[in-house]
Amino acid sequence: MIYDPTKRTVWLHVHVPKAGGSTLRQLFNRNFDKGYYNSVSLLEVKQYSRDEIGEIIRCHPLITCISDHKFSLDLPYHHDSANVFAISFVREPIARFVSRYFFHRHFEEVSCLAQRMSFREFAEAELEQGLAPTQINSQIYFLNGGQSTSNMTVIEQALTTGNAYLFPIEYFDEACVCLEKLFPQTFSDLSYVSVNISKRDQTFSQEDLEFIRPYFDADQAVVKLAHDFLEQTISRAFNERQEFEQKLVEFRQLCRRRYDNFAPPRPI
Repeated sequence: MIYDPTKRTVWLHVHVPKAGGSTLRQLFNRNFDKGYYNSVSLLEVKQYSRDEIGEIIRCHPLITCISDHKFSLDLPYHHDSANVFAISFVREPIARFVSRYFFHRHFEEVSCLAQRMSFREFAEAELEQGLAPTQINSQIYFLNGGQSTSNMTVIEQALTTGNAYLFPIEYFDEACVCLEKLFPQTFSDLSYVSVNISKRDQTFSQEDLEFIRPYFDADQAVVKLAHDFLEQTISRAFNERQEFEQKLVEFRQLCRRRYDNFAPPRPI
């Protein structure tokens, strides 16, 4: 881990679209308070370079956490004035593509293909006909800053710094428990209520899902890496598996008592 106690600490949320980021942004808002900045870009296809992110950190000394779709894991971990940490979640790519379809289908602000196509038609247009080439293996492409749809070097190097955390969204609770344990002063309470769940008004078959599967082989590898990293993080955070399992039970009880992501949990 790269850490200097004389420097401030800044957390960067590398917000992979449709991977649980909306819920996490609310948790960051609650835990970092006025130090949190949710950056919403009008040009989400452009990601910041490492130098640009370093300049953002330098120019905004009061910010302690930033969430943005324009971050990758290619970050200034050796920043002159800050300890830089990154957190990102990835999602099983088939489920993510399905979620993305329904999100765009009900995204009224912008007209898009999903609003006038069935799920299979949408998949064929984006993947087979190439109308959205950056959506093929898009999570690995996003995390390495658009350098490649297959190369995991940037991602793996980020994890070796000890300052980057990559988790599977399917194990969000487990990741939250680890973060609370490792960084109790930063993440004092990550209990949550899920938000931004897309409405589903179309049906699709197993055949449709198998049609899209070959377009996400590299993303499957990223998800596998995230699963392995979570297991390593659990082992690092807890001396015994039993301790982790007990904390997980307590965390889920707290989540069941919470009625939104800002007010305290309701008493039992």
